[in-house]
Amino acid sequence: MEKRIILILSTLWFVPLVTLHAEEHSWRVDLGKPETVLADKALGLRYFPDGRLAVVRTKPACRVIVAAGVSSFLLEGTEMGKFTKAMKVLDKGKTGEFDNGYAGINAVVHAPSGELLAFYHAEDQEGMMTVGNGIPGFYCRVAMAVSKDDGQTFEKCGPILSGQLPKDPGGRGDQGVGEPWVFAEPKGEFLYAYYTSHERVDGRGVQICMARCPLADVMKPAVWKKFHDGGFAEAGLGGKDTPVVTSGQQAADALFPQVTFIPALRQFVMMLCVNVWREGDKPEQSGIYAAFSDDGIHWPRERMQQLWKVPVIASIGREVAWHPTFIPDDGTAAHGWLYCGYSENWGYEPPHKPHYLMRRPITIAGDL
Repeated sequence: MEKRIILILSTLWFVPLVTLHAEEHSWRVDLGKPETVLADKALGLRYFPDGRLAVVRTKPACRVIVAAGVSSFLLEGTEMGKFTKAMKVLDKGKTGEFDNGYAGINAVVHAPSGELLAFYHAEDQEGMMTVGNGIPGFYCRVAMAVSKDDGQTFEKCGPILSGQLPKDPGGRGDQGVGEPWVFAEPKGEFLYAYYTSHERVDGRGVQICMARCPLADVMKPAVWKKFHDGGFAEAGLGGKDTPVVTSGQQAADALFPQVTFIPALRQFVMMLCVNVWREGDKPEQSGIYAAFSDDGIHWPRERMQQLWKVPVIASIGREVAWHPTFIPDDGTAAHGWLYCGYSENWGYEPPHKPHYLMRRPITIAGDL
């Protein structure tokens, strides 16, 4: 029998009914009403989350790392979404260093040896042109840091993934590879890293690529290999890559990936953003999307659909929702929360407002 994934949104944020094809089961995805988790300036934070939420643990007390401003902060609270404390745990580097402008943790993984590994978006902003709207330009890399105290302090290990093209101060404002999401695939053999490539090589736009590393060798940054032409053979530092997810349309970017494996569905589920450049304040194809994969490597275009019509790149005076993170309630179920950075009127000065932490309940129901 043909299987379907049916996505239905709440009437508050209406999106037409769409159908995706998969094997074995039917799934209905319900995205509920939004609620503010931490408002602008809460716990001293601004411009957050500026990446995906990196969950250290949810019990007995909750610890989550979030990028805010140009640094990374450890949030603590009684449970997920109820945070009472924020402490800076990773800051940008010094002048001349690879992360001189920004160090935003997007993902954490517990190493077999017990350390907490953080993977962060590192920006070299020196000499770069702005990307617009007052946002500094950057040449980005994916870097790793290690904590031996459950995320309270980190020691930087350096880049693990970099672009094949060198920094070009006279080029575009966004260059390199960054905005990583890293997690251990279900068999426990590899870490999978998904990242945004800003390189635009071979005429392509900004798209989502991936790399992997044997979990047993994760403390050796040079062992990371990029996915290229059907295999993992290219060096993580400087090698070529082949996109695994694209926007599927002209003049549009796919970026900010976050992947969860849902045992109940036997599926990898990716949350991502699609930015259609010329849509402006009236998004039709821009927005937050979900994609589905059987193996975490191959993501059929027909199994990727829009969840929320909304601008996903910050622009002064415009609504924005970006950096989505799907966090299941118990780590295995197909229901939980979709967290993201949100502003109804983005900007630096009133009446505009920087993005802040918002969430919406999300459920993927099976066997309809």
